[in-house]
Amino acid sequence: MIGCPESEDGIHLANPLRIGIVGTGGMGGHHARELQQRSDARVVALCDVAEASLNRAAEAFASHGEHPSLYRDLPAMLAGQELDGVVIATPHTQHTHHITLALEAGCNVLCEKPLATEAAAARAVMELAERRGRVLAIAYQRHGDPFYRRAHEAVASGALGPLRLITVLIAQDCLGNFLPGRTWRADPALSGGGHFMDTGSHIVDMLLFVSGLQPAAVFANIDNHGTDVDVLTALSLRFEGGAVGTFAATSLSPEWREEFSFYGEQGVLNLRGDLTLHLRGARPEKLEPSGPTVTPVANWIAAIRGEAQVQAPPLYGLRVAQISEAAYASQRSGVNEPVR
Repeated sequence: MIGCPESEDGIHLANPLRIGIVGTGGMGGHHARELQQRSDARVVALCDVAEASLNRAAEAFASHGEHPSLYRDLPAMLAGQELDGVVIATPHTQHTHHITLALEAGCNVLCEKPLATEAAAARAVMELAERRGRVLAIAYQRHGDPFYRRAHEAVASGALGPLRLITVLIAQDCLGNFLPGRTWRADPALSGGGHFMDTGSHIVDMLLFVSGLQPAAVFANIDNHGTDVDVLTALSLRFEGGAVGTFAATSLSPEWREEFSFYGEQGVLNLRGDLTLHLRGARPEKLEPSGPTVTPVANWIAAIRGEAQVQAPPLYGLRVAQISEAAYASQRSGVNEPVR
């Protein structure tokens, strides 16, 4: 196996970094296009089980005079290339297997969400990354968005006082993604779940990132709406320390709505297109985000080079997996389920 070379003194990084991408569809293609624009990284290998997708990706690179090596499975790519990092953009239930293979080959990893569909698998890859001394990051792009960073800072400042209630809504018009046979997202063996596991992963992540809370228990009402995966989700959440919350998701909406409210003992922070802080006894104040947007790819590359901390570390992937696992367990049992 070639993988990612290492010496006793540490990792030998190429300049530019040599990157392989596994999963060349939507998000794999998105990350590939960003990497093509960078001078400090170069995509040297592409991998996908779907020949048509792999060929489309190869053609996109060829149109820019680049010719990455092509592979149909990840072990072959890791055996055939010297890589500094691997971007994983495969179906959800394959993530932890692919992360494990890449880390064991000595590679740094950027993985699309969710990190894992089960909490135990999330813990396993977190521990492996620590043992191997490699960067493991999740492509949760909102962590690099000044809007959400400002929200996180407002809550962390303590201005709201202790948080007591969080309400979250995500509404999209995306039922077509979950109709049987339409996409891999409609197959629970590949997706691990529907709208809640997909877009919901981002929203649960932001609930946790902004609030700083840890989940304790979940009660779920989930409706598949005639499909094989969830398309309507309503959760009642309890957090360590006693705060409670609600999470609602629908893929049947004619409009996009993404809303968060964080209620503390001294005020509320609302994220509804803009960011508004309303403290008890004061007028509502619109908070202005500042600073640049840092993409998952940009942050990951900086973290590999030791120039930045990982903005979406695997701990958030574990917390999201804990909530999703408890939610699906609650739907099956009909009772409140503890987060494990």
